[in-house]
Amino acid sequence: MAKRVKMYKEETRYLFPSYELKDKKTRVIYGLWGAFTVTGAVLVTIPFIWMLVTAMLPAEMIFKPLKEVMANFKPDASHFVRAWEITPFQTYLFNTFLIALAAVAGQILICSAAAYSLSKLRPPFYQAVMLLFLSTILIPFETIAVPLYLFMRDFGIEGIFTINLVNTYWALILPALAAAINIFIFKSFFDKMPNDFIEAARVDGYSEISIFFRIILPISKAIISVMAVLNFTTIWNSFFWPLIVINEPEIYTLMLGIYKIIEEGQPWNVVMAAVSISMIPTLVLFAVFQRQVMRGVLFTTLQE
Repeated sequence: MAKRVKMYKEETRYLFPSYELKDKKTRVIYGLWGAFTVTGAVLVTIPFIWMLVTAMLPAEMIFKPLKEVMANFKPDASHFVRAWEITPFQTYLFNTFLIALAAVAGQILICSAAAYSLSKLRPPFYQAVMLLFLSTILIPFETIAVPLYLFMRDFGIEGIFTINLVNTYWALILPALAAAINIFIFKSFFDKMPNDFIEAARVDGYSEISIFFRIILPISKAIISVMAVLNFTTIWNSFFWPLIVINEPEIYTLMLGIYKIIEEGQPWNVVMAAVSISMIPTLVLFAVFQRQVMRGVLFTTLQE
């Protein structure tokens, strides 16, 4: 069994077989695809470059014509210092990191366990359950925001035990612990996973819990890396739901802190400096796990 697991891990290391671009038509196609990719990357990068430029401009130059701005551009990093000083960024960073880390950890565990059950254990009516999960994707979050707020306000069982979770970390963590799209992605990954080593583990006396934690999760690092980074970024940048359930400044997330800066009427160069600071942790996260994320995305896409 251990040998089979090792072989499966080795298969996930190499995403593409070696190939040669022999004919002219293939080279043209790949050349056009490369040009399209580079163009898209440039278009996506321009807003971020302009954000950094705005953060280093004097307030009176922000809304000047582009030609005049570039002709008189003199970088001034003092706005980053001011943005850090006028807001408790340390508190906002800690709150956001704690919420995102707890939510992602719970999300990976719960969604992967649910997906494994639907994929490999096949409980009764599992197809109906999966269809029910997927149907929730069609429901906009705005339509359930008010009921979810009331649920957080009166969390528990009516008449027996209720607690108000509004203005607590739990109001931001609990709703993020399960997502239908994550269950669907994990299930798609598990569906294409060979059953040989799972059956071998059962023969060796492993329980389903042991199989899940000791075999399935270790060989699912590729998809776990992708889901962890993407969900961490989503929760990190979340604004609408925290705006509804949090109104205590000591529990503010980064996005609420930036919104507070805008409400105070701070100039846009300070606002852009604050936004730039808020992006640093997610950029560092992606830079550190870039290889694992790209491997996971490509392997999940190309897996047969």
